[in-house]
Amino acid sequence: MGCACDMYILKANKMKNIEMDVIWNKFRYELLSFIKAKVNDQHEAEDILQEVFIRIYKNIEQLEDESKLKSWLYKITNNAIIDYYRKRKKTEVQIELLENVLRYEEEIVTMNDEISTCLKLFLSDLPEKYKVPLEMYEFKEMKHKEISKELDISLSGSKTRIQRAREKLKEALIGCCKIEFDVYGNIVEYEQNENYQCSNDKCK
Repeated sequence: MGCACDMYILKANKMKNIEMDVIWNKFRYELLSFIKAKVNDQHEAEDILQEVFIRIYKNIEQLEDESKLKSWLYKITNNAIIDYYRKRKKTEVQIELLENVLRYEEEIVTMNDEISTCLKLFLSDLPEKYKVPLEMYEFKEMKHKEISKELDISLSGSKTRIQRAREKLKEALIGCCKIEFDVYGNIVEYEQNENYQCSNDKCK
């Protein structure tokens, strides 16, 4: 007969497996594409991805802030790529160059995640008529036809409200921060505007 601690461990492992399923389904293709861009071999990239998810599984409990999940995943992926090249005895110069590239890309992911956190706060302040359809479209991945049916509005009404919601979010973000983009549209630097009081501690 098992003790209470055994039941707790089983429950914790079950929850861990559920979390891993969610992460796998949401990020596997994105991470695989990222790896393939650094390792020009499909089979090798898939092997690295498997290693990445083994490391994620072993260390998932160390993630304290879920809002930093994506940047945490990329850090693990970067380390796995570097280990891959180390095993193939690349020179220290090559490894250092790779580390610099990966570190830069990791910083971009982190910055985009931080801005995303701000946008979610701004989203919560939007009027319901704009907030609800945008949440349906972006987070629930619903089509305009589904949104219009759910909210009992026209198809063009769904598109208009979502476009207006994005415009309002952009206005709020520009009012909050000075943002610098790279040529690919990634955020590479941002600074809070003077005299702006943001409710998000990560913006400070």
